[in-house]
Amino acid sequence: GNTIKHSRNRSQQIATMRPNPFWPPQGFSPLLLLVSAILNYSSNFGPVLVSALIACEPNGPDGDAFCVEKYRPGSHCISNTDTASSTENATNEGTCSNPFLSGCLRNYLGAENFTRIRVCNSDDEDGAAERGECVKSEFDYREVRILSQDWESAMFSAWVMQIVLSEVLGVPATIETGFADKSSNFYDPKLGFSYGEMSYDYEALRAALNHDGDCQQFQTERKKNNETYKSCAHVMPESWNGQRKEVATHEEDGLIEPTTGTGGVGKLSWYIPYYTAERDPILLSYFGLAVGNDTTKRRKIAETFLRPQTWGFFCEKITSDNCTHPPYYDGEGRLIAVGPPSDKSEAVRYFLPDSFHGLFNATDENNCDKYPQTCTGHLANVQCDWSTFAAGQAHHLGIPVKSSGPMVAGGYSFTDMIGIYRAANFTRSDVLIYWWTPEVNLQEYQGTDAEFQRVLLPSPSEECIESRIPQDKRCSGIDAIGGMGVCDAEAHTIQKLIVSNLYEITHPGSEASRSPAYDTTKAMKFSDLQIESMFRNWYRRNIDRWNYDPRDSVCAWAAENLSLLQRNIPDSHPRSIAVQKFGRASSYAAMAVAIIAMFSVGAVLAFTWKNRSENVFVYAQPNFLFMLLFGLALVCIGAILFSTKPSIGSCIARPWFVILGSSLQIVPLIVKVAAINKVCQETRRMIRTTIRPKMLYKATGVIMGLVSLYLLIWTFVDPYTLQTDKELTSFVNEDGGKIVQITYFCESSSSSWSIISFSYQFLLLVAATVLAFQNQNADTMFNESFRLALVIYSHFLFTLLRAILWIFRTKLEDHYVVSIASSFLLSLDALAGLGIYFLPKVKAVIMPGTSLERSPGTHLSITVEQIVRNAERNQQPTPSSTKDGSDNDILPIDVEKKKIERSPKISEMAPTNDSSNNNASLERNRVVMDISADGDGGLNNSNHEDDSFERFLGYINSGPEDAGKTLVQESELTFSQWLVTSTKL
Repeated sequence: GNTIKHSRNRSQQIATMRPNPFWPPQGFSPLLLLVSAILNYSSNFGPVLVSALIACEPNGPDGDAFCVEKYRPGSHCISNTDTASSTENATNEGTCSNPFLSGCLRNYLGAENFTRIRVCNSDDEDGAAERGECVKSEFDYREVRILSQDWESAMFSAWVMQIVLSEVLGVPATIETGFADKSSNFYDPKLGFSYGEMSYDYEALRAALNHDGDCQQFQTERKKNNETYKSCAHVMPESWNGQRKEVATHEEDGLIEPTTGTGGVGKLSWYIPYYTAERDPILLSYFGLAVGNDTTKRRKIAETFLRPQTWGFFCEKITSDNCTHPPYYDGEGRLIAVGPPSDKSEAVRYFLPDSFHGLFNATDENNCDKYPQTCTGHLANVQCDWSTFAAGQAHHLGIPVKSSGPMVAGGYSFTDMIGIYRAANFTRSDVLIYWWTPEVNLQEYQGTDAEFQRVLLPSPSEECIESRIPQDKRCSGIDAIGGMGVCDAEAHTIQKLIVSNLYEITHPGSEASRSPAYDTTKAMKFSDLQIESMFRNWYRRNIDRWNYDPRDSVCAWAAENLSLLQRNIPDSHPRSIAVQKFGRASSYAAMAVAIIAMFSVGAVLAFTWKNRSENVFVYAQPNFLFMLLFGLALVCIGAILFSTKPSIGSCIARPWFVILGSSLQIVPLIVKVAAINKVCQETRRMIRTTIRPKMLYKATGVIMGLVSLYLLIWTFVDPYTLQTDKELTSFVNEDGGKIVQITYFCESSSSSWSIISFSYQFLLLVAATVLAFQNQNADTMFNESFRLALVIYSHFLFTLLRAILWIFRTKLEDHYVVSIASSFLLSLDALAGLGIYFLPKVKAVIMPGTSLERSPGTHLSITVEQIVRNAERNQQPTPSSTKDGSDNDILPIDVEKKKIERSPKISEMAPTNDSSNNNASLERNRVVMDISADGDGGLNNSNHEDDSFERFLGYINSGPEDAGKTLVQESELTFSQWLVTSTKL
């Protein structure tokens, strides 16, 4: 119905163009302001990404200074190659970046008043922390994702939550739009302002519920598997009353917890512009809109509210040349179009500043001549998943209006609704629109002749509300008008939805580890006045309407109302970290003792190697000693590791050194004590016994191999690695929160590994202890047996103390104490082993004659000499000796290989005074010895010409009766035991 003018004169176009007080921003050069609002959405009318960035020269001398002047300090001029979207005018230029990249509060209040830098989130680019744009979360809190939804009040609420979580509380937080490449993150360096993919994305909440609340890991896995992007979020900032039934259903199935109010009051209704109400006030009430059977009134409504048309429709259906000869004006001289749309996305636009300013015309639906009983005017209705009841209200009230949008049930997207009202304002067309408060566009037109005027509808009632149809039916197109839901939408408290497992994932067992995200997001509320204040400031700035301006408005409000926002923060927050120092006096002392033990082991090892040919070491088997010393060295290294600050490497190394070191101490001990026990048992039965060192190596090697395999599996499956323990202290930080002390310690996820390792050590120690106990009655001549037993008992004691310390580590609640105490115990264990077993041997070498082990000759000659000296010293000279010291009366003993049938006491072998019985006694007590050398290091003593041995036998066979008794008192040895002392293990 409008007359379209066509002119080739561009100057005429500019001169006759109707000034718009809102576009473009006054005082800015077109070269500096990218005024093209690029709305990118798919054919099914998804959300938009708006961009109107300020251009700058990245390499120019005043690039950053210009951005600081236009935005705020912190903004930089970045190349368009780094910007997600740019305009044609800025293709070879740069654009100003987000000045709040490192935080809103710090930028707005100043670093001296607010020192915290925001924590990083998963949307930050790689290297953001290294560049100082953010810091990593000290507390390792789980990231919280907040849905942006697709209207501004929800987006602004989400931004305030993100600011408080990220900057005040140190909780990573980001905004979920539902798109992989569209951002609405407050800290987006490119100032993205994307509306959400869906109004109510319940599936995003379900994704968080089904993946243990870890949306970041969920998205990482999908990206790794090349799966399409799927939204995931924990919080939905707003839910209006049209979702009441859906919300109740999701509460029942456990998707969300019971809702909580946002603090805002929502109200949906019908609106007309002020200029329409001024022309025809009767349209402000359903009384004036309802027509009943009055065809005249029906015609009036149909002719008043014409249907909006897209840019593509205008070119194809209205112009005769398909917009090939621009520009085009309406009958009042207002510019309608500057030419054809450049692409499909522009073709479906209802308004594009400076390009297409809209068109309203009558279609067949408005033709009352053709359809007198069914013609309708146009009602611009929102998309069906919003809280809209306009179709049912119009039908049951008898108002002949209908929405003719491209979406289900004739709805329009949020972007289209904004475009339709702007087109109506520019062309001064009458429009009836379904809108809501609080909403920013009401602020845009407030005080102008296009200000929104609410249409009076019947008052809401409980019966009316209950008769409304749910969302699924509104969007199905079936019975979309519902029952008698004719009343106006009631003013209602807007609800906030939180996924049901957010409390669980933010409240672990330890109070010090709990994230404040759940309590804070649930407590935060924003009244209508507060939201409207942000909206007013947004439109008042008029610098960069769809990028910087909304952020600056939200940031300013958050900074000015910081004390109000802090009331929503739980007690003891915001917290700060204090790491427990490891470099204290006790740790230095533990390290000093461990180093002393290590040097002591090294010194003994060097001494043993140098004197390995000495009898005291030869009889003890040098290889056996080296094994023990190497095991002690490993334990000392473990003690050093326990005295130092834990790290990933030191944690993994600790069990390797301690368990392998303990095994090298215990296993050879078991083999040696078992060998002594076997010799004692076999010689009592007069059975020849051969002990081979090969058995020692074999047993030790097999067990060490199995232990290494276990440690290897432990390291790869569930490594003994660095862990943190957090303790909430009573100390207050500078922000009024509590200080959390962090202690680093080493632990596996499962305690079963440590239990098995301690059980293994105790099993070996119990076996060694049993063997040592069996040898407790061995004569003191068996100094090896006695000392080995002491070493086993000592090692058992220290291992038991370490196990008790590990069991009660949680009761002590101080991992530092446990680590330092473990270091001391390991060091003392090593020193005790050196003192008990090695020190006597070192002493025997340094101070000869102080020990039986140092006498010259074989162990057999040592024993015999000692016995003879004791007897001669306590009794009288051997009676069989002549004055010249010769032993002519001593009878020779035949040496032949034969099993000794009985092991007589020395007293039993002593002769009586009856000289006639001497020969019989000697024959009766004749012994046969076989102490032959073998290839495994057995003692070769088959030729016994030592005169002490002859003197010993002579003393037994020819001496007085009491001399034999004296020998028994001095030695208390069976003859078989005496022989055993001559063998070398």
